Parts: sequence; structure tokens; C-alpha cells
Amino acid sequence: MSRLKLVFTISLLMLVALAACSPAVGQPSVPSPSAQPSVPSSTPSPTDTPPAAAPTEGLGDFTAAERYLLDGILRGATDCEPAAGSDDRPRQALAGIECNSPDPSVARIGFYLFGDDQDMLAAYLLQMKAVGIGLESGSCTEDGGDHSYAPGVDMIIERVGCFLDEEGRANYRALLPGVHVSIGIRGRSDDMQALEDFAWLGNQDAPGNPTLWGQPR
Repeated sequence: MSRLKLVFTISLLMLVALAACSPAVGQPSVPSPSAQPSVPSSTPSPTDTPPAAAPTEGLGDFTAAERYLLDGILRGATDCEPAAGSDDRPRQALAGIECNSPDPSVARIGFYLFGDDQDMLAAYLLQMKAVGIGLESGSCTEDGGDHSYAPGVDMIIERVGCFLDEEGRANYRALLPGVHVSIGIRGRSDDMQALEDFAWLGNQDAPGNPTLWGQPR
């Protein structure tokens, strides 16, 4: 065999070998292990999920104090928003959120956080004075009133009050000492008793306290 024919034969054999090792035309190649989608090493914990009363979007707009208020809602509030700039947020409050409610007697409900109980009480007393409601003036009747809901002496901070606003709609206020949170409820009508019933729904304790908010755990 001549040298030229030998070289030609070897080249032909190499081309056949290369063709056998190449993938078939139109056949998708398999990605390498490094190209496979990654799987999270852990799943979110339950604390990553907002409470039922909280909005499911826009939580990045809430400050830490507003998230604290949001996490403490037990019932009766939906579609909550930060109350910064709201006319209903007490001036002394450090933070506040305001929410809609599924209850037919409630137009709006707010939760407001204070630095201490004395600031919270001062804001409450100022508002009661502004709407003409005197201390220990009674329960939520058609004329409005203020009373303490826990026994004690001197100035009891566990207080609730109710009044009609300038539009003739019922308003209800409740103080939660210890956690420095006040609750404000605005009604859809002049029925103040309906708002008190809403605020205390499900309470089984004596004397108990409003059941809308509790310190997050």
C-alpha cells in the first residue's frame, strides 16, 4: 500500500470514529449537573407568613413598630395600612395602623402604639375632653361615656370611652396598659353599643379586656 493511500485510510477511520461519538442531529443535549435548577435548602418558617388580619402585599412599607401592631391583631381587621399622617392617629403615638373590618357596624379600626402608659392615657384624656366626655361618666349609651373596665384606685388606665363625632357616627376608644396600645373604632352609624360589643366579642374573663389585639408571641 502506498503512503498516500495509507494516510487516506487512517483519515477516513478517524472521521468515522468522531461521527460515532457526536450527538445525533436534532437530539437535545443533557445539561451538566451544575446546570440543574437549585432547590432551596430550607422552607420558610411560620413566622414568615403574615397573620390572617394582615395584608399579603406591601409589607415592606411597614416599619418595625407598625409590623408589631400588625402581628398583634387577633381578629376583626383587614387590609391594614400604616397610619403615618392620618388625622386619627394620636399625636403622642409612636406608630399606628388603620384597617377595614368585616363587621357591618365598623367603618374603620386603628391600633396605636405609645412609648408608655402615661403617654397613652394623656392622649386618651385629651380626646375625651375635646369631645365633652367626662371621666367615669358611664357606659356607652346614646350620650357617650367613659369608664374603667378593671378595678383599682386613683387613675385606672384600663379605660374605654365612646362618643359621637361631628358626622354623628359612633366612635369607641379602648386602652390596653402594659403593652401601651390604644384601639380606636369608628362606626357606620350612631350605635355605640354595637362598637363595644364588637370590641369585647368572645371575652370570657372577669373583668377581662377587649379582644381585638394581644401582644405578639
